[in-house]
Amino acid sequence: MKKAKAKVGWVFPAITLISVGFSPHPILLILCYLIHELGHIFFARLMGANIEKLHIGSFHLSLSYDASGLSYKRELLVEAGGIIFNFLSALLVLLFPFEGSGWSFFVICSISLALMNLYPVSILDGGGILKNILLCILAGDVAEKVSKCVSFICAVLMWLMAVYVQIIFHASTSFFIISAFLLIKLCFSYV
Repeated sequence: MKKAKAKVGWVFPAITLISVGFSPHPILLILCYLIHELGHIFFARLMGANIEKLHIGSFHLSLSYDASGLSYKRELLVEAGGIIFNFLSALLVLLFPFEGSGWSFFVICSISLALMNLYPVSILDGGGILKNILLCILAGDVAEKVSKCVSFICAVLMWLMAVYVQIIFHASTSFFIISAFLLIKLCFSYV
């Protein structure tokens, strides 16, 4: 039985909260993460996967589903579901503006979460998307090795860019922390 797990660790929401200076709109920030997970749930159900567990804790969201009956293309859609829902929710707010000042913040957070998850690091949705694309065109073991290599290179490049930004601009500490966290978690996942 092939099981898949989409997980947003406690670090990303916590750093997001810190980076926006303890936003006056924390509910909208949490809504961005919930919409992201709902996107995974929607596409998992649409593709025929059984949702096994959805855990919502403080600064932690995780979703486990049975992907044993899914083709690589269907699993790719489940991986992309959160990203698609974040972009769609941002578009919806832009097309039909709601009352209040917080909605521009919601759009920025939704788009930022979607773009961050597109990055091809195996811990993020983009890594799962890349792996499923590779599995469609390459043998399983080759796809796995290429995916791990690309994921590691992208994590190192992100960390180097964060170091550069930190040194040159003395800014974006949250970007540095996120990139370091991704690189460390990725290194430990390969051990």
